[in-house]
Amino acid sequence: MLKTPAAFQRRDSRAEDGKLGQRFVRRKKESRMEDDQSSDSSVEELPAGGSERYGCKHYRRKARLVAPCCDKVYPCRFCHDEVEDHQLDRKTVREVVCAACGHRQGILQTCTNCDIVLAQYFCAVCRLYDDEDKKQYHCSGCGICRVGGRDLFYHCDICDMCLPNNLRDNHKCVEKASRTNCAVCMEDIHTSRISSHIPPCGHMIHKPCFRMLVDRGYYACPTCNVAMFKMDSVWSKLDQEVAETQMPERYQNCYAKILCNDCQTKSVAPFHIIGLKCGGCGSYNTARGDGPLYKRNAKGELVPFSELDDDDGEPEPVVQPPPAAPAPAPAPADEPADAEEQH
Repeated sequence: MLKTPAAFQRRDSRAEDGKLGQRFVRRKKESRMEDDQSSDSSVEELPAGGSERYGCKHYRRKARLVAPCCDKVYPCRFCHDEVEDHQLDRKTVREVVCAACGHRQGILQTCTNCDIVLAQYFCAVCRLYDDEDKKQYHCSGCGICRVGGRDLFYHCDICDMCLPNNLRDNHKCVEKASRTNCAVCMEDIHTSRISSHIPPCGHMIHKPCFRMLVDRGYYACPTCNVAMFKMDSVWSKLDQEVAETQMPERYQNCYAKILCNDCQTKSVAPFHIIGLKCGGCGSYNTARGDGPLYKRNAKGELVPFSELDDDDGEPEPVVQPPPAAPAPAPAPADEPADAEEQH
């Protein structure tokens, strides 16, 4: 994975990695929709009346799930998973218990005993009950309930996921883009409660993971190595560095075969220790191909370096970008994201 030039600055790696790891964990926690402030997973009796008398740290609702796997009653599947040694598949639930009167019944929105509404939002498909307005809606294409408002999202049949309306006909489709794991944390994206960032290449990454990559100096997609945002200002600085850094005489006017990760063009580029620039799109996000360095002979033909200059055994210099300003990350408000799943 490629880094911005700033990533090569000298630093205490252990201390830096520790700070970044803490920051990564904190951001992932902040991205989750549920409020995990309470430490009690049981039904809470809050001072306020009405629907807020019932629920747990994950939900406000008057329905408690009967887990078919162990025939125990829990406020929600998260509360179940925190206690048991197995996980509860919510869609297998066949019964609920009314938190107001204790009546056990089938999957219905209203208690058949006391007529109380168990939750304002109810989805019989996902077995989801929720009294908090999160603009929930069920997407038949995704097969799950999501939050954020149906009117603000649409389902892309190719990507097989809900996307913001401003990305309609304005994004690169990747078949079943969300039906995979985040390339950084390896957690499932489609059913994740963590919002995702969609870079130009279309390979989705959890937002906290994307921000962690930027913080650590990475600018390329961990899946395909395409730059995740505009790097023009960085490439301009590298152009200046190349112009100001003279190569040793032995390596002047040398060329190398490269592959550009941004435009996927194979070409021959002037060899320089600062970087190998793509002649097509101007990107330094390139990879050197197999083979030796080349120079031009009297006929202007590219021939292997060794045929024109005696090899004195000196190893070729390693191409490494010098310290420079890192690429700016997109403003959080401008980051497109998929609709988050409602658990």
